[in-house]
Amino acid sequence: VIDIIANKMRTLSALMLLLMFVHASNGLNPCSSAKMWGAYNEMKAANCRNCDRYFHCIGNYRAVYQCTGLLRRSTASFISNMREWTDGFRDSGNNSAEDQKANNHGRHGRDCGIYLRNVGCAYRPSNKKCHW
Repeated sequence: VIDIIANKMRTLSALMLLLMFVHASNGLNPCSSAKMWGAYNEMKAANCRNCDRYFHCIGNYRAVYQCTGLLRRSTASFISNMREWTDGFRDSGNNSAEDQKANNHGRHGRDCGIYLRNVGCAYRPSNKKCHW
């Protein structure tokens, strides 16, 4: 039963990502969308415990501060909100609230390194590896 639920959640997440990219051509900043997607892929590749919020933060930071044009912040907000909505099926509301704090931290240009140091995340941005 758990495997069935997990598969449905992966399918729902994939559909939400597809929706985000379809929507991107109709009002989201494509660079910001790509930065968010890149941070998500970086997180998956690293597969590092306690680092989820770092990637929330850095994805939002990159989406706003490494892109130009309109809708950077609103694109990062939209994608973050969609991710939290899909994650809400398996996470507690408290976890979602903490994720949103990390999202906002990055969108406002603050140091995402606190999500490495303060939570025991062993991810090294310099080489994109997890070192325990």
